[in-house]
Amino acid sequence: MRFIKFVLLVLFFLFFMVFFVQNNAQLGALLELKFSMFTLNWQAQPIPFYLVVLIFFVLGALFSTVFFVIDRIRIGSLCSEAKAKASALQSELDGLKAKQAINVPAPAAPAPAAAEEAKS
Repeated sequence: MRFIKFVLLVLFFLFFMVFFVQNNAQLGALLELKFSMFTLNWQAQPIPFYLVVLIFFVLGALFSTVFFVIDRIRIGSLCSEAKAKASALQSELDGLKAKQAINVPAPAAPAPAAAEEAKS
């Protein structure tokens, strides 16, 4: 499985390298980002388009990682609570079984087969 993942990763990397090389002129074009609202006017330095794409890709990866770490912590907490509850319920069940075994008289031993035949 690791080999398949490695091959797919290499193919993914190769695909995007070819894409970048073939579209270098368009991806390298300078981009000026502007924001104007009411009295606020903001303008960024011109940066290549591929850098904008890369920055937002990294930001998306970071936000996704934070989201999944928080979700993993939450699920781990729920799992711990469920294990504790299951353990408590198992102890209660074991206690009830032990209590029932003490209160129920032992069944009488079955009569020997020879005694049954003599009665008939």
